[in-house]
Amino acid sequence: LKAEGTFEYQSLLFIPSRPPFDLYYREQKFGLQLYVNRVLIMERCEELLPDYLRFVKGVVDSPDLSLNVSREILQNDRRVGQIKKRVVKKVLDTLDKIKTDDRERYRKFWDAFGKVLKEGLASDHDNAEKLKDLLLFQSSADATALTSLKEYVERISAESGQDTIYFATGESRAVLEKSPHLEAFRAKGYEVLYLTDPVDELLTDQLAEYDGKKLQSVGKGEVELGTETEKLAAE
Repeated sequence: LKAEGTFEYQSLLFIPSRPPFDLYYREQKFGLQLYVNRVLIMERCEELLPDYLRFVKGVVDSPDLSLNVSREILQNDRRVGQIKKRVVKKVLDTLDKIKTDDRERYRKFWDAFGKVLKEGLASDHDNAEKLKDLLLFQSSADATALTSLKEYVERISAESGQDTIYFATGESRAVLEKSPHLEAFRAKGYEVLYLTDPVDELLTDQLAEYDGKKLQSVGKGEVELGTETEKLAAE
């Protein structure tokens, strides 16, 4: 990244292929290296990167920041906020492009960092729609391939009568497929997303709808299947 004008900075970002061993250590400090005129000011500047993108490595260099800048100043500096916003946009746009252009490569990224990326839905409301498009899920429609919410919606849009995205949460795909809650969905040919990560319980609280389609758990509440009189009363 490079920005010129009244406020100048440049940044070089890198997404590793494998997660570091301390990715989930909450006491571990993450962030980008901050330079001012090529002088290292901070080894891990957390103000430049949201926590859910802590796997991103890189440097930011600006001639317009003070050599004596402190963390307190950085937290309230509008220019630092602008850099962070641009960095986040660049990372999410790049991931979306990879997902579109090279699904196998994105699948490897998702296997390594998908759980961390999901955390963003609870904290980054400005980029919620972009994050939703980056999510991948196991699905009853395919035993091996992962699917996005967009792909799910495209499939049900080709059919009639379904205006809801159904999902099931559990410890594994094998356990979910034995659930009695899914029998009626299989009988009707309705696709169900399998959410098996511990963070998915938190994710569903933030993921109420996508593209005008409501997300509905197959194991909670009352689920309509087909007609008003055909209902699955789920406990």
